[in-house]
Amino acid sequence: MPVHGRSSRLVVLSLCLYLCFGVDTRTTLFVDYPGDIMLGGLFPVHTTGTTNCNVINPERGIQRVEAMLFTLDEINNDTKLLPGLRLGAIIRDTCSASQFALEQALHFVLSSTDKCPADRGEGSGEKRGLNKDTPTTRGVVGSSYSSVSILVANLFRLFSIPQISYASTSAVLSDKRAFPLFARTVPSDVVQARAMATLVHDHNWTYVSTVRSAGDYGDSGMDAFWKEADKLGVCIAAREVIRINSGTEDLDAIVRVLRYDFAKARVVVLFTGMDHTKLLLDAVQRAGLVDHFVWIASDGWGRENLPVANNSRVANGALTIEIQAKPVTEFTEHYLNLGYDNPRNPWFRKYWEELFDCTFDTDAMASKQHGRRLLQTFAYRSVKRRSATESRTKPCSRDRNQRLRDRLSSGFQQEAKVQFVYNAVYAFAHGLHKLQEQLCPGNPYHPSWDKYMCIERLLNFSGTEFYETMISTSFTAVYGNIGVESGASSTYNDEFIDKNDKELSGTSASAILP
Repeated sequence: MPVHGRSSRLVVLSLCLYLCFGVDTRTTLFVDYPGDIMLGGLFPVHTTGTTNCNVINPERGIQRVEAMLFTLDEINNDTKLLPGLRLGAIIRDTCSASQFALEQALHFVLSSTDKCPADRGEGSGEKRGLNKDTPTTRGVVGSSYSSVSILVANLFRLFSIPQISYASTSAVLSDKRAFPLFARTVPSDVVQARAMATLVHDHNWTYVSTVRSAGDYGDSGMDAFWKEADKLGVCIAAREVIRINSGTEDLDAIVRVLRYDFAKARVVVLFTGMDHTKLLLDAVQRAGLVDHFVWIASDGWGRENLPVANNSRVANGALTIEIQAKPVTEFTEHYLNLGYDNPRNPWFRKYWEELFDCTFDTDAMASKQHGRRLLQTFAYRSVKRRSATESRTKPCSRDRNQRLRDRLSSGFQQEAKVQFVYNAVYAFAHGLHKLQEQLCPGNPYHPSWDKYMCIERLLNFSGTEFYETMISTSFTAVYGNIGVESGASSTYNDEFIDKNDKELSGTSASAILP
């Protein structure tokens, strides 16, 4: 893909020096799903916080990675979509941290230039060089958190790499002057904030406190909520913020403000990330304030279980908002049928160990070493904690008939954004299919059809023009209406629901988003 201008060439050189000499990529795992045309994927496979990218994120990480792989399988088994070509992907872990995510995004950029030497990462498949062996990244699916998407979108813009997020909802990302190649399959926080304000108003709550995560997600989302609340006559009491470096004392102080300084505001509206939500509920638990607050939370909490782990009593009665999604039925069956021997997902065994509370004997040492190496990549953090694997002594069963359903069969719920991962991958596939029809005439199944010339044309096609082609391509989606936000006008199936699946009034219908 083209790199424009002297400044971009300087960026390439700087990134090469940083990646080749500043980051030990040999310690970084990634999924290598082979194909003729390659996409990138960015997912929060691990959570961050004080554990330094050492705790698996089952729903937002593992499920979403498997959702992308499942979708690629489905596309490649469809003889009518991208006929004669195979869509592949390199999928990397963001560790739910902007700094680490940027390092991973650099690989997608450098694979699209001819300025750097070979990569040294460890994939689920064979090792690839950055340029000699690694195909150009045609587009990237991701990321999850808005702060991460904003950071990597600024990078991808310089190298004309289109990006579709399945979960980043910050209104900041709607600015097409700043993010000309960013799209998403979810609506912005403006719609979510309107739903939350409507929920508060409909319950006749006129005086509420607010807590937000510092950063693009929390700041823009809460700002939108304040504006919508003001329109509806709802007054704001406390306006607290949780910062990236907020510790136990800071969270305890926030709880004291909510409890004593604004005691009459029992309803607390949250626009916080999942980790910050848990930290806040932990602090409420420490204060012994069971059944004291009524929580109204954004999709940063949504349907996730992590925030309420060990905090179910203080979270009781919370109303959490989630974008309404239609479960991908076939994915649930696929996911529950996965066994421990899942070689294309390099993080799956670690997830299995945590789920079944066991260890794979000979793999345990490698897992511990990997955990230590990941800690080294987070040089800016000083606390090293014992890997969860180190405390496990029970060997994992190597019964090939054992499946995830053996542990998850009762009460399994598909992660809320799986549909939007599915739709994002399909959006790329249909955009590429339209390009294939334009650039690669002839019957793909005829011996005279030149597959490699077609691949070359698809890869050399302008990233900006591909983006425009992709967002203008319409297709029928099996799961929900496809809406890829591309700027001034986009259509979504933007119904929001609370955690009890009660539809919120005034928020359902297709909407044209700014």
